[in-house]
Amino acid sequence: MRRIGLCISLLVTVFVMSACESEDEAQTFADRDQETVKHTTVKPMSNKNKQDFQTLPNDMQLAIVFSSMIRVSEAFDYGIGNPEYFVRSSMTEGEADIAKENLESIQFENKQLKKQNNEAVALLQKTHNQEMSHNEMQQLKENRTAFFEVTESMIKLISQVTPKNAKKTRQQLDQLKKQYTQYSAESVKIMNSIVKKQGADKASFERHLETMLQKQPGQPMLSELY
Repeated sequence: MRRIGLCISLLVTVFVMSACESEDEAQTFADRDQETVKHTTVKPMSNKNKQDFQTLPNDMQLAIVFSSMIRVSEAFDYGIGNPEYFVRSSMTEGEADIAKENLESIQFENKQLKKQNNEAVALLQKTHNQEMSHNEMQQLKENRTAFFEVTESMIKLISQVTPKNAKKTRQQLDQLKKQYTQYSAESVKIMNSIVKKQGADKASFERHLETMLQKQPGQPMLSELY
């Protein structure tokens, strides 16, 4: 199985190194079992486990928000990347069916992932120093909107692939994959800029973020909800 876009290790490296310079790395595919896709969606915490988000230090707030967004991106990396890998310029009916079957999990999770992303955007507006990164926050919101538009286009193409339109579908996916990777890389750059603009403790933020991303898929990432 294959995936597209930015893997989690690259995303963490971007934050830690404050750079995202290698397009080749951003486009690197990695193996992953398809079963993992079913467990990548972040699940909200129950009411009894909620903590007032605004009482947390800024570095923790940003780590919570951005770990959730990264988890969303990871889910799409696998959910679209696996079926996209099976689309060829020449395909049999059976091969087209395999691509569509591999798409089912992300189709099922698509709505929840969008909700999760919107929750993260809303929480970002509640961070202590949000007024210091107003422009970057707007950029991130627009970037995520564009990201979802690309994912929807890719899902639609793969869901409609047939032996007859396989060549055209492959060409269109190649173009969309470039946009997908671009938006993924840009979102990480903007996140990093927000951390800097808000004056968060960078070392502490990185520790919190890495800890959250190391949690097993399916465990709550938005551990404090508004």
